[in-house]
Amino acid sequence: NTATTIYTFAPDTTQPDQTCAINETMEITVNPLITPTFTQVDPICNGDILVLPTTSNNGVTGTWSPAINNTATTIYTFAPDTTQPDQACAINETMEITVNPLITPTFTQVAAICNGDILALPTTSNNGVTGTWSPAINNTLTTTYTFVPDTTQPGQACAINETMEITVNPLITPTFTQVAAICNGEALAVLPTTSNNGVTGTWSPALDNTATTLYTFAPDTTQPGQACAIN
Repeated sequence: NTATTIYTFAPDTTQPDQTCAINETMEITVNPLITPTFTQVDPICNGDILVLPTTSNNGVTGTWSPAINNTATTIYTFAPDTTQPDQACAINETMEITVNPLITPTFTQVAAICNGDILALPTTSNNGVTGTWSPAINNTLTTTYTFVPDTTQPGQACAINETMEITVNPLITPTFTQVAAICNGEALAVLPTTSNNGVTGTWSPALDNTATTLYTFAPDTTQPGQACAIN
């Protein structure tokens, strides 16, 4: 059953009425098996489009099972349509399609900054994914940045975009009522340690009621809501 062969039938001439029976031949054709050939489908990322060809590289038509699943690595079986001409001896073929999991870059959230502070974002995530951020860094406006992994790098083909919002708080300028001019030696009231707009802090240098002096108010930036208060 593996090769085309001519078989000879030899009658048993010892049997009644078969003395004059002669040999007869029959050729049985054994067609070779046809193995459908396919180009191996490259690994995909979870959720990517996955389509398998219904015609093999060597022209065999058929169907795949089980149903396409673009979320899990699966072995698919191609069953030729043996009712089609020249496909009676086509056999099943299998292909495993690898589905790689998505990689989400992880980052430590950047704390809120004050308008104008230095701002830099890492180009490598905590879990080792490299890439770039967009739009351009803006240290004057609260902005949502998108990290785009470099999917050409080894092991990063399935890395996905990630976002981070960086809050930029406005600067707070303490406001005070101007102290009126005094005469040399007159009493100089203690300067307020809380501004008109509620910022607390301290003044320097020490009060001097004998010389015109420029005093600087230094807000206590450790207090809630005062991180961006300026001198």
